This record gives sequence, structure tokens and C-alpha cells, in this order.
Amino acid sequence: MTLRPFSPAWAAAFRAAVEDDAAYRSSAAGWTWPMAFVLDAAPELGYPDAVAVELALDRGRCHGATIVAADAVRAPFVLRAPYATWKDVVTGRLDPITGVTTRRIAVTGSMMTLMLHARAATALCRCAQAVPTHFPDEA
Repeated sequence: MTLRPFSPAWAAAFRAAVEDDAAYRSSAAGWTWPMAFVLDAAPELGYPDAVAVELALDRGRCHGATIVAADAVRAPFVLRAPYATWKDVVTGRLDPITGVTTRRIAVTGSMMTLMLHARAATALCRCAQAVPTHFPDEA
């Protein structure tokens, strides 16, 4: 079964993929902050408002993944992008660090801290790639 990105079921599958990933666990052993991925509004694709997956991350574990309105995000680290950019990340066409450095992905939080944990950020996005995803702009 494939899941719609940024849906509650997709967030739950993303959390499970993170929890099952030894590479993420190892590379994120020093990461102790929640993070959110924010999808900008895309009404034509069924996202009338910006939405976020807020991840309770701590030392290589994901204790929760919750869908929230973008303006309700409390995580100190936020990666925000439009649909096409997130699709490129989730399909593996765009490395998240490249997305950040080319400003396709906007960052809230310490850029220095994020760059120090670039391997963990990349591994986290690889976990999203493991989720069977159906993109609403595809047949």
C-alpha cells in the first residue's frame, strides 16, 4: 500500500522507518532536538494549507511523528519547502543538504548545528525514501 505524503499514515510509516534504520541511529546519536518538515500549501494537490510532520527525535530514535498545521510547529529545527522539492527529497533526486545549501529548502534553527549533523539529516531523509509513497500529482 502506498501512502500520501504528509498524511498521518505516512508520518507513522516514516517514524517506523526511522526506528528501524541502523544508519540513522548511528549517525544521529548526538542529535537531541525535535525537527519538523513543513510542506507549503499546494491547494491544487489537496494541501490547502501548509502542513508539517513534527518528529520527536532524540539520540538516533524517533519517539513520535505527528501531523500538525505549519503554524503550530514547536520544533526548534524546521525544514520548509514546496511540494516539488519535498517530492525530489522523498524520491531521492535531491539530497537534503544540497536542498538547504541551494535554498530550495528553508531552515529555521541553527544552520551550524544542522551542518554538524549533516549525515544524520541525510540518513533521516533516506528513511522517508523507504516509505511507500503515492504522490498526488501522479496517476
